[in-house]
Amino acid sequence: MESRDLDPDEVVDIYDELLKTYEKEWEQRGHRSLHFGYYDEEHTEPGEASMNTMRVLSEALDIDESDRILNIGCGAGEDSVWNARAYGAEVVGVNISETQLDIARKNAREHDVSELTTFAKDDFHDLDTVDDDSVDVVWGLEAISHSPDVSRVLEQAKRVLRADGRIGVTDMFTRALDLSSTDRDRIRTVNESLGVRVGNVDDFREALEAAGFTNIRVRDLTEGVEESAEQRYRFSRMAHPGYRLLGLVGRTSETQIDALEANADIYRLVRDGTLGYFLITADLSE
Repeated sequence: MESRDLDPDEVVDIYDELLKTYEKEWEQRGHRSLHFGYYDEEHTEPGEASMNTMRVLSEALDIDESDRILNIGCGAGEDSVWNARAYGAEVVGVNISETQLDIARKNAREHDVSELTTFAKDDFHDLDTVDDDSVDVVWGLEAISHSPDVSRVLEQAKRVLRADGRIGVTDMFTRALDLSSTDRDRIRTVNESLGVRVGNVDDFREALEAAGFTNIRVRDLTEGVEESAEQRYRFSRMAHPGYRLLGLVGRTSETQIDALEANADIYRLVRDGTLGYFLITADLSE
């Protein structure tokens, strides 16, 4: 579906540019998350739903204060800070964007968890800053989709995890391998615009097994995040004409315009059943 290599510098450029848009959203919501919100009966507002996604993943991983968590693709650090605040867990966040890491450190200071959080520039395909057998949990909230080489990520996760460690991710995955030409085009738009390589959920399960992980559990959260995807779709449809005009006079970038279209395509793919949002956890056993 997508053969072009994913350039880490290109991913950094995309998200550093999109921060201009995200920061406006953060002001309205009061938090710095970039991910989809998980809606349920108790979490019905966008900000609450975004925090709920973190809660659901933490509960699935049985996070507690004894854990040392490696947050791969930590972004602006919202989930790292949340785990430190909610559980008193020690969290190491890695990201390839210095801009986002600076925001993460500021976020930790503002919430008085600097002593529990560390943020480092590192590619989760390499994890050069993380020692062998040094963490209890590898955590990835919409991070694994940024990898063109999932097996390499899982190899590094296994290296840094302690013998009884565990891994957990939430992300968008395709449900089937055989996609229509329309769906392939839409996923290509998403991949190119958001610096991702959307994979297949069964392929990811098989990659976990091949890497030596056991007790693999897959939970479909699509119904809970569909409202969040639809909100992004509605915003993109409303904002797209105006952004196009602003682009003509240099007031916005093609990156931001492309991201609008990508978010619209994500919703279309979710609505049509091609994409699902899954929570996947597994254990490491020797």
